[in-house]
Amino acid sequence: MNAMDFLTDKTVIFFIANSLYVISYMLTSMFWLRVLAIIAAVSTFPYFYFQLEPLWSAIFWQSCFLAVNLVNLIILLFSMRPPSFDDFEKLAYQQKFTDLKPREAATIFKLSQHMSLAEDEPLLNDGERNECLYLIVRGSCRILKNGNEITVLNAGEFVGELSFISGEAVSADVISAGATDLMAWERDALEPLFNRQGLYKSYVHSLCSADIAHKLRRMTDVHVGAA
Repeated sequence: MNAMDFLTDKTVIFFIANSLYVISYMLTSMFWLRVLAIIAAVSTFPYFYFQLEPLWSAIFWQSCFLAVNLVNLIILLFSMRPPSFDDFEKLAYQQKFTDLKPREAATIFKLSQHMSLAEDEPLLNDGERNECLYLIVRGSCRILKNGNEITVLNAGEFVGELSFISGEAVSADVISAGATDLMAWERDALEPLFNRQGLYKSYVHSLCSADIAHKLRRMTDVHVGAA
């Protein structure tokens, strides 16, 4: 057999198909694994069909492999679709969750509630238990201790994150400073997600820790400036 005969031989197609299978299983991208596996399955059909007698059993099983990979590719593409955020969620994403991919943030947003407060409406009371984490999306909140204003929290900042993480009682009163919209997560809603995927818990807690550190620095700067 000369080189040209070899290149036109149907076994070459079979060799290429199996090479694609090997390459696909070496990939870490599930999308490209599925795509190459589909191409490989299709490529085997000429080899099995153009034998002296078509190998129908082999064609059947390759069709099964093809169908499985096609279905999984469709499911994968569906899951990769960018989520459709409403204006409120878009704002929350831009303020706090840009480190996440939109579909990852959507998982957290699905567990949230939209809260609206009128001016001077209380959100948290000193000494009470807090079972929610709040994010100010629009407006601001005043933090009061014994009737004295400590600081003002603005859009993009968490409220109640310390008591939410520690489980301790709230250490100050929180009231809205004008019309305020918040995204709120109840502990019972987040816990199942945290238990299934610990990375979400680590991420949310890291955001809260960064928020607490930022507030402490701001309050320290205010006291130093006043002194």
